[in-house]
Amino acid sequence: MKSILITGISGFVGGHFTRFIMNKQPGCVIHGLSRSKPSWDFIQNCDSVLGSVTFHQCDLLDSKKVNEIIGEIQPNYILHLASFSSVAQSWKEPLASFLNNTNAFLNIAEAVRIQGIKTKVLSVGSSEEYGIVEESDLPLTEKKHVAPENPYAVARVSEENLAQIYAKGFQLTICCTRSFNHIGSGQSDQFVVSSLAKQFAEIAIHHKKPVIKIGAGSIIRDFIDIEDVIRAYDAILDKGVTGEVYNVCSGRGHSIRDIVNALSDLTQIPVVVEQNQTLLRPIDNPTLIGSYDKLQKTTGWKPECPLEKSLDKIYTYWLDKLS
Repeated sequence: MKSILITGISGFVGGHFTRFIMNKQPGCVIHGLSRSKPSWDFIQNCDSVLGSVTFHQCDLLDSKKVNEIIGEIQPNYILHLASFSSVAQSWKEPLASFLNNTNAFLNIAEAVRIQGIKTKVLSVGSSEEYGIVEESDLPLTEKKHVAPENPYAVARVSEENLAQIYAKGFQLTICCTRSFNHIGSGQSDQFVVSSLAKQFAEIAIHHKKPVIKIGAGSIIRDFIDIEDVIRAYDAILDKGVTGEVYNVCSGRGHSIRDIVNALSDLTQIPVVVEQNQTLLRPIDNPTLIGSYDKLQKTTGWKPECPLEKSLDKIYTYWLDKLS
C-alpha cells in the first residue's frame, strides 16, 4: 500500500483505521478527507496519529473539489467511509440520508473515472440492505437478495449498484461491503451498544437510578468489534475481487436485552429495563446475522474479538469520558 485516501476520516471508523494503517504500514502515505478535522478522543497518542495524516477539508457533495483533490493526490487506494450512517436519523431526514450517501460516492467514482487513475476503491455498505429476512435465510450470505426497509438502506443499495456499474461499465477497481453492526470505543451514543454502555457508566459515576432505556429489546443483531472491522477492510483493499460484495460480520447474533445483561454482569450493576417509545423504528428487522465465509475464503480474514471484550472497552471509554 503506497497511498490511501480515507473519506470520513474524522469519524469513529476513520480514526481506528488510520491508527491501524500507521502501525501496520508506516511507509504508507495517508490522506484524509472530511468536512471537519479529526478530534478523536478514543485514540492513544492521538497527536502522533494525526501527524501521520495529510488532511483535506471538503464536503463530498462538492464534485469539483473532490475531483481536484483526487486528481492532485492520485491515491492507490480509497476507503470510502463518509456517510449519513444512522438508520434512526434517516427516518427523520430521508432526503438528506439518500443524497449524502449516493451523491458522495458518485462524486468519488466520477473523480477516479475522469482522472483515469488506477485506484482501488472500497465502498462501505450495510447489513441493513438485506431488509426483513426469514429465519431460514440465516446466516445471511451475499447471495441473499437485498430488500431495503428504511431510507438509509435504500441509499446503501443504490451506492452498491452504482459501484458495480462503475466496475463493469468503466472498469474501475471497486469492492463493496455489507458491514454488520460494528461496535467499539469512540462510537457515538446514537448507536445502541454505545448508548447502553454510556447509560451504565452514568449510573456508576453519577449514581443515577439503575434504569436502562432501550427501544426493541428482542431484536437480534450481529455485533462485530471495530478492530475486526478495520482488519477486514484492510484485507479487502489488499485481496478483494473487483465488483464483489463482502459481508463483514461476526457470524453470531445477540439481542439488545443480551447486551444489557452482559453489561450488567460486567459492571456488577443490576438494572431495570424500560422501553423508550421514541427509540422504536417504523419498520425494524427482528434478526440480522451474517456469514463471513466469502470474505474468509477470499482473504483469510476471520473475526477475533469476543463480545465481552468489546463491551469492556466501550464501557471503559465512557467511564473515562464522563469522569
